[in-house]
Amino acid sequence: MVEESAVRPPVNGKASGQTAKMLTAQEVFAAALARTDREEHNLPKFGDDSERSSFVDALVHGRLIDQWSLWEVADCLRLPTCGPFVVIAVELPQVGTAALPDIESKLRSLDVLSAWCLLPEAQVGVVHFRTDDTLDDVLALLSRITTTHVGVSARFDDLRETAQAFRCARVTLRGRPDPGPLVSVFDASILATAAVSAPDVMTKLVAPMLQSFTQLAENEREILFETFRVWMEHDGSLRTTGEVLFCHPNTVRYRLHRIEHYTGRSLSRPRDVAELCLAFEVHRRLM
Repeated sequence: MVEESAVRPPVNGKASGQTAKMLTAQEVFAAALARTDREEHNLPKFGDDSERSSFVDALVHGRLIDQWSLWEVADCLRLPTCGPFVVIAVELPQVGTAALPDIESKLRSLDVLSAWCLLPEAQVGVVHFRTDDTLDDVLALLSRITTTHVGVSARFDDLRETAQAFRCARVTLRGRPDPGPLVSVFDASILATAAVSAPDVMTKLVAPMLQSFTQLAENEREILFETFRVWMEHDGSLRTTGEVLFCHPNTVRYRLHRIEHYTGRSLSRPRDVAELCLAFEVHRRLM
C-alpha cells in the first residue's frame, strides 16, 4: 500500500518555488513560440482594423498566392476560403474618406461576412454571401445608402481569384455612365471578361482602330459608338435599333456604313464584327 505521504503534494516553500519557476519558464517559452510564429508569417492581431485592411489590400492586388497564406488570411479576416464572393468597389466622395464607413456592420446585420480596405481610388470590400437572394439584399442595401458610384464584380468561389474580381469591379465602377444607377454589377459575359482580362494589352491592341474616329467631333463619335452598341445588343436589327435610338432604320444603316469606312472593317464578315465588338467593349470599359 502506498503511503499517504507519497501521493501528497509537496508543501514546503522550496518545492513550491521550483514548480512555479518551471511553470513560468514553460509559459515564457510558449509565448516566445507564438510570437515567433506570428512575426514569421506576418499574422495580424484579431480586431486590429489596420492589419485587416492591409490583408484585404494584399488580396485585391494578388499578393497572396500560396494556399497556406490564403488560409491564414481568410482566418484573420473572418472569411471562408470558399465562396460565393463578390468584390465591391465604392467611389470615394473625396480622397482619404470612406464612402460607406459602417458598411461591414450593416452587412453583418444581413448575415453577410465582409472585409474592407480604403485605397486611394476606392473603398473596397470582399463580401461573402450564401444565396443569390442574399446578394440581392446586399445590392439593395448598397443602392439605398450609397451617394457615390459602386462597382460590383461577378461572383467567384475561390479567394485566390480576388484580384481578378477586383479588376472587374474597378472597371465597372470607372466605366459606369453618368447619370445612371449608382450600383453596377459586372455582367461576366465572355466579351466583357475578355475586354478587362489584360487591360494594358487590350487598350494597346484596339487603339489603332479607334484612333480612326479622332477626326470626328466628340458628340458625333459618341453617336456612332452608341449606334453600334445598340445594334449589337439587339441582334443586328436595324428596325429595333432605330426604335431604341428614335431614328429611321436608314439612319442606323448610314451610321454603320460610316463605322465600316473609318475602321476598314466590314459588318458582313464575322471576324470583323468580332473585332469591332471587342474594340467597342474595351473602349466602353477601359478608355
